[in-house]
Amino acid sequence: MRSLVIALALATSLAMPAWAQSVSFGNKLINVGDTVGTLQHVAGKPDRIVPIQNKYGATVAERFEYYLSGKSVLITITEGKITDIREVF
Repeated sequence: MRSLVIALALATSLAMPAWAQSVSFGNKLINVGDTVGTLQHVAGKPDRIVPIQNKYGATVAERFEYYLSGKSVLITITEGKITDIREVF
């Protein structure tokens, strides 16, 4: 029983960083929840914008892709706000 409680506590603590996603551009920080305007002010124009479609072909979001030295930063925009940030090395 005790090991189950410890395992659940560990699993919960490992999931927490997903709630506080952010990425830095120079000395500025972009967070989930920031607006597209803030993103473009801090990071500039994206290198590529990819529409994200649902199964019916309707665009439901956009992915802004920034290619930085040694990594790509993929930022998902839904209804004008950042909903996901991923760094690909």
